[in-house]
Amino acid sequence: MNEYVVTINNKKKTVAVSNNSEVILDGITYHYEVIELGENDFALKINNRFYEISADKIDSDQYSLFINGKVLETVVRTSLQEKASALIEQSADKKHRMIIKAPMPGMILKIKKNVGDMVQKGESIIILEAMKMENDIKSPFSGLIKEINVREKNPVEKGAALFSIE
Repeated sequence: MNEYVVTINNKKKTVAVSNNSEVILDGITYHYEVIELGENDFALKINNRFYEISADKIDSDQYSLFINGKVLETVVRTSLQEKASALIEQSADKKHRMIIKAPMPGMILKIKKNVGDMVQKGESIIILEAMKMENDIKSPFSGLIKEINVREKNPVEKGAALFSIE
């Protein structure tokens, strides 16, 4: 049985195709028959009702359907694709905040950025001197500096919070 989530004009429906003549739509079984009239044109018979359909593929999962004179914007995904899409959307909505800690004890030589600055992944933020060597503490990802927890010329212990980025 193939299971799909079909979004029609922003309304989601679960669809399971059980065989060549039955489909389950939101838990209700319907008998259907599809006749291909042309490359993108079909006749659909569901429970003795007929529908003329023209389908235009917009991208990998989006279609524009013209059904009996009505246009329906449609997204067709497998159940797994729908779950993955929801997770991606959910994680994109969340802001990730990371606290960058001192990898070793040392002295803060230079703070190169300020709170509120946008930084790119790999951009130098702080110079930490340890054992007479300068260590460049870089941003692990692109984002916004939310906090700077240290001052120049002050010592820090290993694991001390240096700055946070969001």
